[in-house]
Amino acid sequence: MLSSRCSRGRVSLRRALLRYELLDATAHFTDVVTRCRSVVVAGGTMEPIAEFQSLLTGDDPSPDVITPRRDVITARRDVTVVRCDHVVPAENVLAVCLSKGPSNLSLNFSYESRQSKPILDELGRILRNVCNIVPGGVICFLPSYSYEQTIHEHLRTAGVLDVIGKKKKVFREPKNASDVEQVLQKYALAVKNKDNGNTGALLLSVVGGKLSEGLNFSDALGRCVLVAGMPYPNSRSPELQEKMKYLSRSRAGAGNEYYENLCMKAVNQCVGRAVRHVNDYACVLLVDERYSRPHTVSALPTFVQKSLITNANFGPTIGSIAKFFTRHKDKDNVK
Repeated sequence: MLSSRCSRGRVSLRRALLRYELLDATAHFTDVVTRCRSVVVAGGTMEPIAEFQSLLTGDDPSPDVITPRRDVITARRDVTVVRCDHVVPAENVLAVCLSKGPSNLSLNFSYESRQSKPILDELGRILRNVCNIVPGGVICFLPSYSYEQTIHEHLRTAGVLDVIGKKKKVFREPKNASDVEQVLQKYALAVKNKDNGNTGALLLSVVGGKLSEGLNFSDALGRCVLVAGMPYPNSRSPELQEKMKYLSRSRAGAGNEYYENLCMKAVNQCVGRAVRHVNDYACVLLVDERYSRPHTVSALPTFVQKSLITNANFGPTIGSIAKFFTRHKDKDNVK
């Protein structure tokens, strides 16, 4: 990477740490694509895929990149994207973009408003109601560790944790990787334990954290995945700013598109923790009115889009959730 042209990368020095950021990896990918007879790139969570596809095809080169060779242009016609349907049938997933809370408050967890007491109170009401209806495990993903701390403290002081605790034991994602396994074991045990009115557990997690990728919350471990807010990365990061500027020079709006894609890929990773096999079922709640925007909906996994309800109010949503789990409980009883 360090042998790339200087225009394709940036070097930064922060806190005595020297870091190289590659801004354009297209040249490295096109070498692979053009020299091999065939290349198969497979992944479970690749949406939104347009940005990655441009790396393979060399589309939208920046002004200072040499025009692709003719064999690269030929390779563009040979790139095929194959999307496979999820093994889980559409009726096994209830997906909702929640725009209004229990108090009819518009739900917007933007950085400017997510610390406000009305928003914190509304999220507390949502969690309390969801935990009262959803059986098994509920995983609530929050944008950052600091915001998870804010939410947990608010729920504690407002008495919401005590109310939820009567139905579900509450766990938090640990900051130390060495503690993850122990927390997961206790969470799984609480989900399986049905004594004394217990109906499962609530796990407060962080988008992009230790529990948002690679873990399997199948069956009762993940009957509901709730993502509160949209986890946009820090726009003030010098590395991110340089990347967005570079992309915007190649195509108008490309920098903002990249920024949106970073957010949605993180969301899709969280959503993918549940519904892990053909007979599994779960509810996906995207709590923020911005999830109902058309370009945001199109960036969600196909299996979510098939059953997605957008611009939803809380009253009808909680009714749909209750019916969804009643229906699947009846199916389980028949089995």
